[in-house]
Amino acid sequence: MARKPLYALVCHLFRLDANPGFRETRLAIWQNAPLMCILFLAINRHPDYPLIIAANRDECHDRPSQAMHYWPDHPKILAGRDLDKGGSWLGVNHEGSFCAVTNFRIGTPAVPGKQSRGNLVLKFLADDSSGSTGDDFTEYLKRESIRFNPFNLIFGDRTAIRIFCSQDHSLKTLSDGYHSVSNGYMDHEWPRMSSGVRKLTEIVEKKSPLGIDELNVIMRDRTQVAEDRPPDTGAEKEFDRFMSSIFIRGDHYGTRTTTCLLYSRQAIIAYETNYDRRGQSAGHQVFKLEDHG
Repeated sequence: MARKPLYALVCHLFRLDANPGFRETRLAIWQNAPLMCILFLAINRHPDYPLIIAANRDECHDRPSQAMHYWPDHPKILAGRDLDKGGSWLGVNHEGSFCAVTNFRIGTPAVPGKQSRGNLVLKFLADDSSGSTGDDFTEYLKRESIRFNPFNLIFGDRTAIRIFCSQDHSLKTLSDGYHSVSNGYMDHEWPRMSSGVRKLTEIVEKKSPLGIDELNVIMRDRTQVAEDRPPDTGAEKEFDRFMSSIFIRGDHYGTRTTTCLLYSRQAIIAYETNYDRRGQSAGHQVFKLEDHG
């Protein structure tokens, strides 16, 4: 598989951190690099929580954003906010609906001039009138997805979760069990996805009271694949290995946020932790929403 020049440049950035003269070059390349996020779900597997969602947002540290909060201009939305483009990566609303987006990695830079994928999360949460089926919204996705760079969109509520992949225009309702999505197809056998699903399965299948600390241990796992066995995605091996852990720590790019949503039969508990460039906690918040779904 041919190596992509973009990734060679990005890998080279890891060795330029000490030289401030490369700052603008680094930022320009990162803005066009394929950003990585990861999300795990447990559906109807825990007696107390029919739906469990744990997600990491990986992003450039210089991209401005706000932590999870109720949006003044959309009071029913609880989500983090991308201050660069105005959308979000993950959120819930007062109807109990959930939505998250990941970029779909195809090995080439994002096409300039496309709409921000974070606006899809905003649209679903603000305009959600179809509940978990989201029929009107799915028609919108099929019709308008060409206006966005490639993405996966996960949406629904505790009764049903669906995923739309713009790469092949597929729409799937997720079955009971354990699922993962990152920057390719749902439940792809990528090491960090497989590792997270295995660990989530282990703690949920105990059927004991679930603690947020157990989920955070999974989401903060910095274990990378062996140096001689990185996943072959068409990128440079150094880049693939850097991106192979569930939690990514880098001076210019890394995991910015961990969000965990626990859907009981009466409420939704949202936990969020934000991180600084060192991968240390920079703040956290907890919200409880009555579930009207």
